[in-house]
Amino acid sequence: MQTLTVLFFLTLAMLPGLIASTSSVINTTCSKIPEISYDYCVGVLSAEPTGASAIDTRGLALAAANLTVHNVTSTLHMMGDLVLELNACIRYYKYMVDLIVAAVDDLHKGRDAELIYEKLYKASDTPLDCDIALFEGAQKNPVQEENSENQALARIASGIAFLMWHGRS
Repeated sequence: MQTLTVLFFLTLAMLPGLIASTSSVINTTCSKIPEISYDYCVGVLSAEPTGASAIDTRGLALAAANLTVHNVTSTLHMMGDLVLELNACIRYYKYMVDLIVAAVDDLHKGRDAELIYEKLYKASDTPLDCDIALFEGAQKNPVQEENSENQALARIASGIAFLMWHGRS
């Protein structure tokens, strides 16, 4: 038991040095990038295996660019799904308009109120169909989080490229 305790404390004592040596390129580079949080930059690049193992800014730029491509591709897929859902909402709302226009026509022609009610009531349920299509109601900007993440990742990649371009790496 004492041996395990000693090994544990030795490992803990060596850990900061190991972390510092493997992330010095990340730490130095992230401290020079404007417009992005240092902690965010270090966290993202350290969590990415190619970023964590990078030995120079070119390797970090590659890791950041690859992360950005991955996130942007994921966002594109999500937006494609959103477009499909919005197209479903458009169909629902076109149907709603058809029902309401028919009800208005029925009103003008003095048709049976029950028939008019059924059309208008059915039309009133249509927005719920859209809500369901948008996963129980879309927020004002359903891709806000993805936009922010992609912007931040792209800023890391461009910031590293900027440092490389101006020889500050």
